[in-house]
Order: sequence, then C-alpha cells, then structure tokens
Amino acid sequence: MKIYHESFKVKSEDCISQIEPNLPSLLGTYTLVKWMEIVSAKNINQYIDRNKYISVGKEVCIEHKNMATIDDEIEIKSTIISEEKRKILLEVEALCNQKTIATATHKRIKLPLKILEKML
Repeated sequence: MKIYHESFKVKSEDCISQIEPNLPSLLGTYTLVKWMEIVSAKNINQYIDRNKYISVGKEVCIEHKNMATIDDEIEIKSTIISEEKRKILLEVEALCNQKTIATATHKRIKLPLKILEKML
C-alpha cells in the first residue's frame, strides 16, 4: 500500500469562527478538506514522474465525525487504494489524539504536464 501522512496544528484561521465570529473556535471541515488534498497530492507525488505529470483533485467525499480545537495536532493519513489509467482513488483519515475525527474518499487525476500547459 502507498501511504503518506503529515500532521498539522489547528490555528485560529482554520476554525469556523473565521466564517462568523459568534461560532466556536472549532476546526472547519473546509480546512480538513484542504489538508486531505495536500497530503494526498504529496502521497501521489512520491510515485509519479513529476517532470511529466501532476495530480489534480477531482472529488472529495468527507464525513466530519468529531471536533478539534485550537492547538490540537491533526494527523492526516492518505492511502492510495486504486489506480486505473490516470484515475487515482485514495482513502483519507484525520486523527486527533489517536481518535478518528474525519474520513474521506478522494479522487485525483494524473494529468500530463504538456496537457496542462496547453490548457493554460
């Protein structure tokens, strides 16, 4: 299995209180999605020729199960489940104090850089 993990510390800008000051300072789902995409891309980058390819996000399906607060350490673990041609499926888990706070499936596409350059 191809696994990569990385930890992040929850800061005030990662919390839902940034959306509305009356909300509590709890880790926002949008931040979890961002971290899950970052870790998944780094996972894939270990195995692709980065001079020829880049991976781009296609879909994230997340279940945010538990809370985390400022200064909590969040470990994001990304596992490549399958690769079919250019389609890559990953399972991602977020843990805080060894407790799962979120799980997700994440689909990414391995895109040749020459195609990306033409699109830009």
